[in-house]
Amino acid sequence: MVCMAFSTLLPSCMPTRGIPEDQYLLNRNRIVVENAHVDAHQLRNFHIQTPNRRIFGLYRFNLNVYQLADRGEETRLKRWMKNTIGEPPVLFDRSLADQTSRQFELYMHNKGYFNADVGYDVRKRGKRADVIFTLRGNQPYTIRNIDYTIPDKHLARFVHADTLESLISRGDRYDVDVLQQERQRLTRVLKDQGFFNFSRDFVFFSVDSTLNTNQIDLEMIINNPRSRSAAHPDGVMPHKRYVLNNIYVYPCYSRLTAGQLFADTTVYRQENDRESVYSFLHNGPMQIRPKTIAGNILFQPGDFYSISRVEQTHYHLAGLRNFRFVNLQFNQAGYSSYATNDTIGALDVKVELTRAPANAFTIEAEGLNTAGNLGIAGNFLYQNRNIFRGAEIFNLRLKGALEVSGESVDQQIFQRLPFNTMELGADVSVDFPKLLIPFGFERLTETARTQTTLLTGFNYRQRPDYTRYILNMSYSFQWQPDQRQQHQFIPLEVSSIKIFNDSILQSRIPDENPLILSRYRDHLIGGMKYNYTFSTQQIDRKTDFFYFRSNIESAGNLMYLAAGAMDLSKNQEGSYTIRDIPFAQYVKGDADLRYYRVFDDNTTLAFRIMGGLGIPFGNIDVMPFIKSYYAGGANSVRAWSIYNLGPGGYPESHALRFDKYGDIKLEANVEYRFPVYRYFHGAFFIDAGNVWFLEKNEQFPRGEFAIDRFYKEIAIGSGLGLRLDFNFFLVRLDAAFPVRNPGMPVNSRWIDGWPRLNDWNFNLGIGYPF
Repeated sequence: MVCMAFSTLLPSCMPTRGIPEDQYLLNRNRIVVENAHVDAHQLRNFHIQTPNRRIFGLYRFNLNVYQLADRGEETRLKRWMKNTIGEPPVLFDRSLADQTSRQFELYMHNKGYFNADVGYDVRKRGKRADVIFTLRGNQPYTIRNIDYTIPDKHLARFVHADTLESLISRGDRYDVDVLQQERQRLTRVLKDQGFFNFSRDFVFFSVDSTLNTNQIDLEMIINNPRSRSAAHPDGVMPHKRYVLNNIYVYPCYSRLTAGQLFADTTVYRQENDRESVYSFLHNGPMQIRPKTIAGNILFQPGDFYSISRVEQTHYHLAGLRNFRFVNLQFNQAGYSSYATNDTIGALDVKVELTRAPANAFTIEAEGLNTAGNLGIAGNFLYQNRNIFRGAEIFNLRLKGALEVSGESVDQQIFQRLPFNTMELGADVSVDFPKLLIPFGFERLTETARTQTTLLTGFNYRQRPDYTRYILNMSYSFQWQPDQRQQHQFIPLEVSSIKIFNDSILQSRIPDENPLILSRYRDHLIGGMKYNYTFSTQQIDRKTDFFYFRSNIESAGNLMYLAAGAMDLSKNQEGSYTIRDIPFAQYVKGDADLRYYRVFDDNTTLAFRIMGGLGIPFGNIDVMPFIKSYYAGGANSVRAWSIYNLGPGGYPESHALRFDKYGDIKLEANVEYRFPVYRYFHGAFFIDAGNVWFLEKNEQFPRGEFAIDRFYKEIAIGSGLGLRLDFNFFLVRLDAAFPVRNPGMPVNSRWIDGWPRLNDWNFNLGIGYPF
C-alpha cells in the first residue's frame, strides 16, 4: 500500500475564524493507493481543490494575513494585504471532491486498472475537513498480443525493423502514457530515416478489452496521408522518404530583406567528397570562410533527411557564437535526379544565418562568492568573434576585485572599505571552432561540437598574510558529443606561482612547519588535465536529473624526467629547479555526483556527494596550495567558516590561525528547497565532510587519513537558509551549526543541546551551493 499525505498541519496553526457554520476549511488531502503500481506523486496534479498554502509546511501565513485584513473597516492597506499577500480560505466543496474522484478513476483506467474502485471519505474535526481518497487497483489488464496494420509496405519495412526497440511488449501492463511515448519514439525513428512529413498523427492504437481474461489485444495502425491527386484515385498516397537535393547557405541573411536577390554565389565542395556541394549566396566578400560553415553542417546532398542531423547542425552553427539567428528551412524540390519513384522525394535546404556583431565590448560589475569569500569585482571584456575569418573568437579580459578573506579583516586594502584582499588580472585567449591537433579525429569531429583554446594570463592577489603572482599558459580542447556530455582535455598547462609570505602567515605556523610552509613557496606547475561532465537536466522541463563531473590531472612528470636527463641542479630541499623555482609533481583526481528530485517548479530535494585525492611525489612532497582541498564556507560544510575545518581529527584546542588544506576530501550534502513567498525561498540542509593529510605530521595529530577512523572524523553540520531568487540571479543567506565536531574530544563531538547564537555560522552566498 502506498500512502501519501499533503499539507499536514499543527492544530494550533489552523485559523478557522469567519468560517460559515455549515462549511468546513479544507485541512488536507490524503491519497491511499492499494493493490496498484502507480506514481502517487503524479496523482496530486489531479486535485481540483487544494488546501491553503503553508510556510515550512506548518503555518498558513497567507490565510492569516487575509483574515487579519478582513477584519473591521476596509482600507487601502487592508485591500492590498488581501489581494497581494492574502489568500482566501479554501472551503471544502463536495462537488469538487467528486470531480477529483472521477479524475483519479480515469487516471487508473489509463494505467490499465479498468476495474479500479475509487472513493473518498471526509473526516471533520471542528471546522476542519480532511479528505481521504482511496484508490484500489484490483487486477490490471495486460497486453496479450500486438498486431501492426500498415497499408504502406515501404513504410512497414522500417517499422518492423525497429520492433526490438519498441516500448511496448507482450505481458506489459496496459498504460496510455507508454503508448503515447511509443508514438513519439516511432515518429522520431522514421523522421531519422528520411520520412520528413511523418507525424505521430498517423499512428493510432486500437484496444480490444472484451477477452474477459484481464488481457487486451493491441493493434497499432499507421495510416497513409490523404491525397486529392488524380494519380491516387483511392484518396491516399504512400509515405515518401526524402533525399536532400540542393543546399543553399545564406551567410548574411536578414529577415528584413527576405526574398532579396544576391549578386554573388560561391560553390564549396568538401575535400574528401567532391559530390558534396554547398552553394553560398551573398553580396560582397564573405566574412567567414565557407569551409568553416560547411564543416558545421552535418548533412550533404544525397543524404536522406534526418531530424537528428538537423538538430545537431543547428546546435553546431549556434555554437560558433557568430550568428544571432540560425534557421534551417526544407522545401520540396521541383525536380531532382534523386527522386526515382513515387516513394522517394527530394528537399532543397536553405541555411539562413544572421550575423552577430564581430566586435563586442562588455563592462561587468559583479558580486563575488569565491569559495565563500565575498567581495565585488569589475571586468572589462573585448571580443572579436571572427579574428582569422574562421569564426575564431579572440577574448581580452581585464579584472579587478576586492574581497573579504581570512581572519585579518581589520587590515584593509583601502581605508574606509571593508576589504582585505585585492586581485588584479588579465587574460588573453583565442577559441578555435575545431580541434588543433597533429592527428585526425574524423569520427569524433563528424558529430561532436569541438573547440580549441589557447590562453595566457596573469593574476596578482594581495592578502594580509601573503602576496601571490600567477603567470599561466594553457592549450586545451573540448568536444561535446551531445547536449548532455562535455569532454575537456588540457594536454599542456603551465603555471608559475610566486608567493611573498607576510609575517602574519609565518606567525601562524609554529616551528616553521614544512608541511604548511612548502604550500606557500614559489613553485612551477606543468602538466595535463582531463574533465568530463554529464547532466540529464532538461532546461525546458522541470523533472528529476543527475549531474556528474570528474577531473583527473597530472603535473611535473615530464619535467622530472627531463631534469634528470639534463642533470639540472637541486635546491637545499633536494628538488629540481628551473630558474631557482622548484616544480610540483603530483597526480590528482576528484568526482562530484548530484541528484535533484524535482517535486514542482519551486520545490527540490538535492543530493550531492564528492571526493578528491591528491598525491604529491617525486620533486616536491606536498601539494601546491592552489591545488589542495579545503572544507567549510558557503559552498561546502556550512557550519564552519571557509578554510577552518580539519584536517581530520586535529584538536581545536591546538588550532592554528591559518588556512587549512588537505590532500584528501570527502563531502556529502542534502538540501531541501521550497518556496516561501514570491521571490523568497527557503532551505533545510545537512552537510558532512572533512579534509585530511595523506601523510602523518607530528604537529597535526590525527590530521592524516586513516582507514580505521576516518569515518569518525566526518564533520556534520545542519541549518536553514533564506534565498532571494530572481531566476537570473540568486542571493542566499545560510545559517548552520555543528552537529558533530571532529575537532573536539572523542566523547564530546556530538551536539548536546540547542545551539547558542555564537555556535551558528552565517554564510552569504551568490547562487546555489550545488
